[in-house]
Amino acid sequence: MVSSGLPGGEQVRDMLAAQAARAAGGFTFKGPAQPVLSSGFRALDRLLPAGGVRRGSLLEWLPATEASGAGALACAVACRMAAAPARGVIIVVDRRGLFHPPAVLPWLEEACGGRGEALAGRLVVARPNRDDDELWTIDQTLRCPGVAAVLAWPQRVHPTALRRWQLAAQTGGAVGLLVRPPAAQREASWAEARVRVLGALGGALEGAETDSLSLRRLRLTLVGGPWLGAGHMEERTAEVVLDLARGRDGALPERDGALPERDGALRSLPQQGAARREGRAICRAS
Repeated sequence: MVSSGLPGGEQVRDMLAAQAARAAGGFTFKGPAQPVLSSGFRALDRLLPAGGVRRGSLLEWLPATEASGAGALACAVACRMAAAPARGVIIVVDRRGLFHPPAVLPWLEEACGGRGEALAGRLVVARPNRDDDELWTIDQTLRCPGVAAVLAWPQRVHPTALRRWQLAAQTGGAVGLLVRPPAAQREASWAEARVRVLGALGGALEGAETDSLSLRRLRLTLVGGPWLGAGHMEERTAEVVLDLARGRDGALPERDGALPERDGALRSLPQQGAARREGRAICRAS
């Protein structure tokens, strides 16, 4: 039988799905299976397409307002990635000079189980002077096997650069946490999920056990991610409570435990002790 060389029906469907994904600002995830870890926020885990944060992927955070809390939430997720079983370093690429390390160190200590001596070298801040240097730094750090998460606030990024970052993250296994301007929602993306963050009015969610003055309630909307068909294109929302003193889920009861296994990775919750510091620990970059 002579082959026509033309793609079959299944290949055509895959090609059309990929083209539709790019047009919608998303993509179909392909590549070697990567572990899915808990973000530390149960509502956020349920919102994300993978049921948590997939190693070797990009997540984009779109602040709805100037002080929406997107940067603070991304910092908290980065600390959870560094405390995961594989561990690793957090690289912060701070082009605008807004990141305040002392505000996040207590969060990292909390995530690592209160072992202050284990924090040496776990948080590295890079402050490139030029936009080109920022793009290069993000690309190179995402490729490093010892990096757990790369946190950055890139402004204008060409889709080609985003594609390079996505491939770099797949290569190194790091999670790219990119806080983008609101206008980025209209641009194409290679992130596994794109989440809009809005500071919500009102008190903490039911079950919160921390002083309400140290809590920040956030409303999250999934506005982009892997293209899975028309039924998955509608916006999905969730609400989380960020404990500003400890950088964790403010609605989570004080107990030890573990989330179910997913993709072969145990999504463990770190031990939750009493707060060791008072007041707010706020990342000024949002």
